[in-house]
Order: sequence, then structure tokens, then C-alpha cells
Amino acid sequence: MKKLLPLLLFSAMLIPVQSLEVFAAETNAKQETQSVVRQKPSKEEMRKQFEQRLNLSDKQKEKAKAIHQKGHEEMKPVMMQIALKHQELKNLKTSDLSEQAKTEKTEQLKAEIKELDKQAQEIRKKNTQEFEKILNKKQKAELEKMKAEGRARFEKHHPPRPPFQGLGAPSFLFPPKTNFGSDWK
Repeated sequence: MKKLLPLLLFSAMLIPVQSLEVFAAETNAKQETQSVVRQKPSKEEMRKQFEQRLNLSDKQKEKAKAIHQKGHEEMKPVMMQIALKHQELKNLKTSDLSEQAKTEKTEQLKAEIKELDKQAQEIRKKNTQEFEKILNKKQKAELEKMKAEGRARFEKHHPPRPPFQGLGAPSFLFPPKTNFGSDWK
């Protein structure tokens, strides 16, 4: 009996250690597979792939970099203003203003953000047009192909949703179907 007690204690200590080792091994295996699946290329790698697929010359690469930097500098103040407006919206939720004043201020801020978003979109559009000007016809065709692939990839992961789908759909949008027959006028 005296020899059995230490043996039981030792085995009781050994079981949790083994289960921890198994758990750690399973966790490491899961993390390795997730890191392989989730690992995305860096911005630099994506830029190189983009340039390589379009077969850009060194001169085109320099011009593209200059266009990108110019666009970044133009976009920076607009994005800062958008961030400030979003912060104001966030702070407004906890402010001591009346509900009516909060609603009015919220609508004003949302309108300002919408206008800033339009400015940002115009800058993006202008930069895209400038970039496309430095491409030849073959490169433009390849760029359009790349855009189509990107749209298809997006739509694959973001299926379109009809408005008001599911419970809570307003009944006036979907009136009940009636079948009165062909003699009903």
C-alpha cells in the first residue's frame, strides 16, 4: 500500500503534463495551418507582382511611383478630415446635447463626411487616369483583365443581397399575391 500511493501520485502528475503536451502540439498545428492560409503578401510584394504582371518598364515604374506619391500627398489632408469627422461623431454619442441637437449635428457631420468621401473618390479617379496614361494598349488590356478578376474575386466572397431580405421586411414593398383568375378586371 505504501508503494502504491507514490505511484498513484506520480501518475496523477504525469497525466496533466501529457495532456498539456498534446494540447500544445494541437495548438501549434492549428496555428501553422492558419498562418499558411491567412498569410497575405506584403504591400511591397503585391506592388512587385502588379508591376511584373503589367510588364512595366523602369521609366513607367518611376512615373507610377511619382503618381502614387503625389496622390498620397493629395489624399492625406482629406483622410485626416474624414477621421476627425468620425471622431466627432463618436464623441457626439456621449455628449450632453439634447437628442434633437445630437440628431442635427449627426446629420451635418454625415453630410460633411459624404462630401469628403466624394473628394477622395475624385482624387482616386484622377490618379487612376494619370496612371493609365503611362500604359500602352497591351498593358491597359491586362489592367482591365486584372480589374475584372478582382471584381469576380470580390463578388465570390460578397454575394449580392436584395434590400429588406428576411424578417422585418416592410409589407408595402411585398404586397400579398392574389390570384383572382383571368375573368377579374
